[in-house]
Amino acid sequence: MRERMAAKNISHLVVQSQQRFVGGYFRWFTDFAGQNYHITAVFPVDEDMTIIGHGAPAPAKPATPPEWALRGVKERINTPAFPNVWWEDAWDADKAVEVIKRNKPGTVGLVGLGNMSAALYENVKKGLQGVNVVNATDLVDEVRMVKSEEEIKLHRAAAYMHEMSYEVAKKAIKPGRTVSEIIEEIRHAQVLAGSEEQQVNITFGRPGVTHYSQTSWGNTVVRRPFREGDVINMLIESSAAGGYWYDLRRFVCIGKAPAAVEEAYALVKEARKILAANLKPGVVPGVALKASDEFLKSKGCPPEERVAGHGQGLDLVERPVVRYEETAMLEPGMVISLHPTAKTKHASACIADTYVIGNSGAVPLYANLLEDDELAVVT
Repeated sequence: MRERMAAKNISHLVVQSQQRFVGGYFRWFTDFAGQNYHITAVFPVDEDMTIIGHGAPAPAKPATPPEWALRGVKERINTPAFPNVWWEDAWDADKAVEVIKRNKPGTVGLVGLGNMSAALYENVKKGLQGVNVVNATDLVDEVRMVKSEEEIKLHRAAAYMHEMSYEVAKKAIKPGRTVSEIIEEIRHAQVLAGSEEQQVNITFGRPGVTHYSQTSWGNTVVRRPFREGDVINMLIESSAAGGYWYDLRRFVCIGKAPAAVEEAYALVKEARKILAANLKPGVVPGVALKASDEFLKSKGCPPEERVAGHGQGLDLVERPVVRYEETAMLEPGMVISLHPTAKTKHASACIADTYVIGNSGAVPLYANLLEDDELAVVT
């Protein structure tokens, strides 16, 4: 990373995180998970980092993040700033500017503007008047998108955890139980397996009627229990120990699967296969998306409406993204979650698994889990 910075005359990078699921680039630089407060890192080209987090200011000893958790960090600075108190907006930015100005800065790169508060952005630029400030996100993405052997092993550990989670779910789902009970059983099993973050979404109901949906984030308003005839679409996307993610989406039917669901499910599995075969090194993801869209349209389905897949790493969602606008060329070692959707006149189906780009296409991170993709039937 520092070699690329030096080539662009970038003396410092600034990153910020404000949450843990798609917390941006902070953890990639620091190996410390973001939190539900803003936390900022200043990454110099020629020395260790400074982290600015929430806590009592000097002369109190900084508490955030804990010293034992850090590597490559020379300094921790705490401010008592809250994100919803406007007159504290400049406090963290002022500290970042102070750090950058200790030595005459060259170009300063801001990384991950989508994860950076307007307060930090505006006040860093205000404090660095006369300094060239650029968006350096793409420079970091070039490195971050391609995973090392160690990172791929950590992704596989997440895949093994999701295999276990799917088995827990199939045993737990029964008529009379609530979605909250199932989500908590899955999360509990994952926590015992070392999971760092758990995100589970379950949508259920009978074909042709309004479906219910609940997520592990805390919207526990769904009280309607599972019933015979329900079709359950379950999304489990959690990180294992080490912080790397997997993306699993499957259908579970209580009783016989409706024919319309079986039809849509068969189509989406084929669309996923087409995507994987066409995600080859040296092309942009839009090539694979076009092939999948053409297949879906040939079967009377609309093309992909949102996103057919995306990179994963220390963030649940990273580049490259499987959309036509994505400019990144695929390379071996990129990890990508694929989750196409097939919509017929009578049903909709989506399935998700995580892959790694190989020399001839995307291959599943864990073949056993990929192959366990039939419509599960429970009673």
